[in-house]
Amino acid sequence: MRAYLATLIVAVVSLSACATLPAAEQEGARLMALMKTASGGAALDTPAGFYEAGTALRDGAPAAYETWGDLRTLKSASRQTFGGATLSSGFDGKTSWSIDPSGAVTVDASPEGVADARLGAYLTVGAYFYPDRFLARFEYAGDRSANGKTYNVVTVTPEGSTSVDLWLDTQTHLLQRISGMDRGTPFYGDVKRYETIDGAKIGFELHQTIGEHQLQLMLKTYRFEAVPAERFAPPAQ
Repeated sequence: MRAYLATLIVAVVSLSACATLPAAEQEGARLMALMKTASGGAALDTPAGFYEAGTALRDGAPAAYETWGDLRTLKSASRQTFGGATLSSGFDGKTSWSIDPSGAVTVDASPEGVADARLGAYLTVGAYFYPDRFLARFEYAGDRSANGKTYNVVTVTPEGSTSVDLWLDTQTHLLQRISGMDRGTPFYGDVKRYETIDGAKIGFELHQTIGEHQLQLMLKTYRFEAVPAERFAPPAQ
């Protein structure tokens, strides 16, 4: 889910530093600390980047995808193939870009485009795990129910981007859902299954709804590794 919405989880904030924060932010920080511990704790701090690949069903049509993420600099890139047509996209920290199936390149450095790309990269790399690297505000938004369960919900507002809600299991503290708005279109994504990779829990099966569209992602490969900067750079036009 990382490229689409992907992978998922938040960062620890020193609780001693939260003493002067409003109550909602103090509780948000506490819940984020619990989530990071449940998701692997220190095992999440060492890797510089990651690569993942898997299959998908997009409104019932089969697809394949690959995603790369930089855990140090908020950069991401992805490649998806649907029905023989391939679409690539990425964010290098300043510019959003894409390549359509015909090979045409689109580059977007507008404030709106960058804000959207920052949010996508933030979720893709699980930047909420690293508040010292990627500034954001975390606020407890209360408990909410979905699918017959109650969740602790934390609203995350990354610097320079829009907010999303993270829904945490009240017992395991793992992230189970992300919800928000994409340019006026509501979306949510549910983690159906986790697997442990090098001590970190990674969502291996994810179901997403974006407006009227349905997307199911099944990871096949996931590994932590440094990713060359050129992977994220806008292509020559």
